[in-house]
Amino acid sequence: MKLDMISIGKAFSARVMTHALQAFDRAMMVVVAVCWGGAILVMVFALYTLNLSMAAKHDAIEAAASEPSVPQVVTTFPETTELQPLLERLQKRFPDITFVLGGDKTLTVTAVDGSKFRLWLTVLGYIDTVIPQYRWTMKEFCVGMQCGNAAPMKAVLTAEKITFTLPDAEKQ
Repeated sequence: MKLDMISIGKAFSARVMTHALQAFDRAMMVVVAVCWGGAILVMVFALYTLNLSMAAKHDAIEAAASEPSVPQVVTTFPETTELQPLLERLQKRFPDITFVLGGDKTLTVTAVDGSKFRLWLTVLGYIDTVIPQYRWTMKEFCVGMQCGNAAPMKAVLTAEKITFTLPDAEKQ
């Protein structure tokens, strides 16, 4: 293998080098144009995604603002002093029925005469509606021979006082 200086000189001639540099310049222009096009396309996609995100956030804020603030329901057991006026009112209105306020804050409603059965049932319905702030739960209910005491009709009720408070501002 003999080095031919003429063929090497032709390979590095000015004309060949000019063509090579022009081809390289064109290739670099295509690469740069593709990179810029890709960057612009990615930026457009990012702006579109940001726009969608802002629209979703705006819709969520608008939905939260239009949602009514529902009050919270708080249930507590009433004090004996709160139930005493109710007991007096019931005793005055229904003298044939016996009302006893227990130490465990229960209201026992009894009747000893079987002919007062309808009145006794009416009293139980009346107690439920007389004061809307109380929710009454029937703890014990017996009629007839099942009642162990001398009273053939007995109902033991417990009350829960219902109050409403505004929702916490921190949760919103």
